[in-house]
Amino acid sequence: MLRQGSEASDARYKSEASDVLLYMPETSDARRHIPETSDTRRHIPETSEVLYEPEMPGARYRAENLAQVKKYIKDRCIDSVEIGFADINGAIIGKRLPSRFLLEHMTSGTGLCRAPLTWDIQNEYFTTSKFAGFDCGASDMILKPDYSTLREIPWRKGTAFVLADLYVDAGEMIRIAPRQVLKNVLNRLDSLGFDVKVGAEIEFYLLDANKEPLFSGKETYSIGKAGQYSDILDQFQRNLEAFEIPIEAIHTEYGPGQIELILEFSDALKSADNTIIARNSIKEIARKNGLYATFMAQPWENRSGSGFHLHQSLWTKDGKNAFAEDNITLQQYAAGLLSGTREFMALVCPTVNSYKRLADMSFAPTRVGIGYDNRTVSARIVGSGASARIEQRTGAADANAYFLIAASVASGLYGLENHLSAPEISEGNGYYDDRLAKLPSTLREAAVLFDASEKAVEYFGKEFTEVFSELIHFDISAHDRIVSDWERERYLENS
Repeated sequence: MLRQGSEASDARYKSEASDVLLYMPETSDARRHIPETSDTRRHIPETSEVLYEPEMPGARYRAENLAQVKKYIKDRCIDSVEIGFADINGAIIGKRLPSRFLLEHMTSGTGLCRAPLTWDIQNEYFTTSKFAGFDCGASDMILKPDYSTLREIPWRKGTAFVLADLYVDAGEMIRIAPRQVLKNVLNRLDSLGFDVKVGAEIEFYLLDANKEPLFSGKETYSIGKAGQYSDILDQFQRNLEAFEIPIEAIHTEYGPGQIELILEFSDALKSADNTIIARNSIKEIARKNGLYATFMAQPWENRSGSGFHLHQSLWTKDGKNAFAEDNITLQQYAAGLLSGTREFMALVCPTVNSYKRLADMSFAPTRVGIGYDNRTVSARIVGSGASARIEQRTGAADANAYFLIAASVASGLYGLENHLSAPEISEGNGYYDDRLAKLPSTLREAAVLFDASEKAVEYFGKEFTEVFSELIHFDISAHDRIVSDWERERYLENS
């Protein structure tokens, strides 16, 4: 098992099974994920007001909570409320309601067709499921607001946004809804006495009006280039903070026009909510400035891809980092994370394009492995003490945040529940380590693994896995039918 030296000047985690050291120096400066204190409340800008903390569904609409919502809307002169949810692709879908109407129907929600849970990224129906589609009459579902997520949109004063959970008319929660898929996994983890906190790093390209990169060259971490485009970066930072989405940093990345957004760590559901909302917000703010923001994983074949890296750690109910307190927990979670990496790859790289960023020597992983602060494998262990965590590096920027987080947590949970042994620690360049299993290199390969996964059915449910499988196969078939410019240039005259 993994052991930590008690009084040593460095913290060493040793695997008796593999006799490999997990070296975690106490002087590590990687403190992004976990604060020094046990106070893990999110930072809220001073101008914001927390309505109330999320509660169990049955207590959500208590009178005192609804009174706070009414006061919030009245005090800020909010006349419109956007009520939305993430569709299966991670895009925010919903309706815009007059606040008057919302206040008159606070607990009943609003109806909307089920189609967004069973259509592709271009709103084409793909499902034969009984849940949705024309075979079942394209039925409605009910959006019920989670008022703990209500917040005014800073750049559109007088308009607020609230996330919704999805129900059928009879009152049953829809289990294939992306937010609910994550909730189901988190509830299972909770039964073991753990919470999980995550920090998201997501990359995107800023494009000009012609949809070309806003600046040229590799300008990674460039203060000068960030200063040159501070007008738009300041808008991202200030508006997200005012929108109650705390960010740790924003900086230029490895590709021309590429930016990375780092969100402050938080509990998993809140982090997923914030990531979904932040991505939508960045795209909207960019358009209002005559620009485009794209989270496409690989927009150009000869430039850097965009990833979605997830830092994660388990916490005990008394506020302690379980990875630092109990090496067996770290060992089992890490082993589980590796065990689910290939099977759940379709959840974190959900499109045909997602896999084109996975290349050797590219900072994106190509093999399944874990090492200490090693960016050449699929996961790395970073930090020590209260900041101890694992970063999963496989995700593409186009992934649905609810699914990406659920995939990591379910994998780690599998390791805990099945008491998996410590994984071997990768050292050096993992790209060329033939002992490590390769990641799927195409969505077609990932789909085969997902379809055969018993873990997926166990942790996400049979109905969801069937619907999601249809989605990825639909994407594959749509791609297969396209005749590309490359094909015309290659074959048109020469055939």
